[in-house]
Amino acid sequence: MNGINYIVDTNCFIYLLDENPVILPFINDGWAFSYITEIELLSKRLMSQHEDFMIREMLASCFKINHSQLLTDIVINLRRKYKIKIPDAIIAASSQLLQLPLITVDTDFSNISEIDCIILKL
Repeated sequence: MNGINYIVDTNCFIYLLDENPVILPFINDGWAFSYITEIELLSKRLMSQHEDFMIREMLASCFKINHSQLLTDIVINLRRKYKIKIPDAIIAASSQLLQLPLITVDTDFSNISEIDCIILKL
């Protein structure tokens, strides 16, 4: 995809909000995220208006991968092959669909041979 270099896991947005230096080398690159990431980030209980605003601003600056039947089919195949949670399967399927590397701190993604991962060290 033009201008998009990575799919990012939900935790990348959390580290960006927290200004964690581990994510800084990637902040000027084009990011894409799965619709499940938006749900995970914005469904936090007791979120302040400021947090909600900041998350929405971050998400608006990235490319959102919406649900599609093709994405669902990839999720199903990944879930059949690997023992992963549905949100992780959706994120991995998004990476596979767009053929872009996934940035995450979750080492479980490294077991999925269909995607390339950049595992950040905390």
